[in-house]
Amino acid sequence: MKRENLRGGIKNILRVLVKSVSVSKKILILTLTLTLTLSTIVNGEKTEMPIEMVFVRGGCFQMGDIFGDAENNEEPVHKAWKGGHHQHHQGANEKPVHEICVDDFYIGKYEVTVGEFKEFVNATGYKTDAEVGDGCYGWSGSKWEKDRSRNWRNPGFLQDDNHPVSCVTWDDAVVYIEWLSDKTGKMYRLPTEAEWEYAARSGGKAEKWAGTNIESELSDYGWYNKNSKGKTHPAGNKKSNGLGLYDMTGNVWEWVQDWYDENYYNSSPKNNPQGPTSGSYHIHRGGSWYFSSHHARITSRHPYTPDYRCYSLGFRFAASTK
Repeated sequence: MKRENLRGGIKNILRVLVKSVSVSKKILILTLTLTLTLSTIVNGEKTEMPIEMVFVRGGCFQMGDIFGDAENNEEPVHKAWKGGHHQHHQGANEKPVHEICVDDFYIGKYEVTVGEFKEFVNATGYKTDAEVGDGCYGWSGSKWEKDRSRNWRNPGFLQDDNHPVSCVTWDDAVVYIEWLSDKTGKMYRLPTEAEWEYAARSGGKAEKWAGTNIESELSDYGWYNKNSKGKTHPAGNKKSNGLGLYDMTGNVWEWVQDWYDENYYNSSPKNNPQGPTSGSYHIHRGGSWYFSSHHARITSRHPYTPDYRCYSLGFRFAASTK
């Protein structure tokens, strides 16, 4: 289904499409698509931008580094980090593996795109943290540094409205989601870290990357440093995972709701964990066009301050069923 050139006003349209049914560990994973429609003006024409959400049937799974390959999780680009935005960590933050159960929820079929974010900015006049501050981080060849010319409109590479938005902070993402919730009357939010991992693993399956365990197949499912050619790509161009979700591995990192505590896995509740009640860092997941297959592993966790922005970082949103 194309994400552009659809017609109509702002309305609540519920279309349920059964995409796939699979059974794993006696849990029925039923994938449905929820489509809502918003109108916007693009190049002088009224254009509809569908919000496509995938229904995820809840269940229990083993969360964390189930493959045992998370040690020495920092690559040279992270070791070179000198800013205060990033909490250095090793693979230990992916352990211990622990059983988690999540309720039913919806999650975005795609990462939020430049076009969708542009609709929000055009409607509200919002300025992102990169725009009102000192730009967006990128890799200079020797260190991560901000560039005032970089922001969601110009992250440092060519993009169009179908690319995932980047250079947005956790705070920017929350403001966008609050606007979208007000606009549609639906209560959207960022996914919890547990929901994100469960969905990325096709409903809690033992998957290293979203859709596959085989590294030679990774280029079929996601954009990362070996195939991206140094930029993002239109959302949804690779294969989906088993739930019909696109780009859960690669393209851009994705913010999740939780605060970060490197020891949280030791004390996490089993049912619907929400993360620590406070903290200094939020988490992003999933790898990106810039980073390696190791960082693109589903269980890889990266903590940054809520005002951090980078040309390889975006988000998708979720919703509860209740």
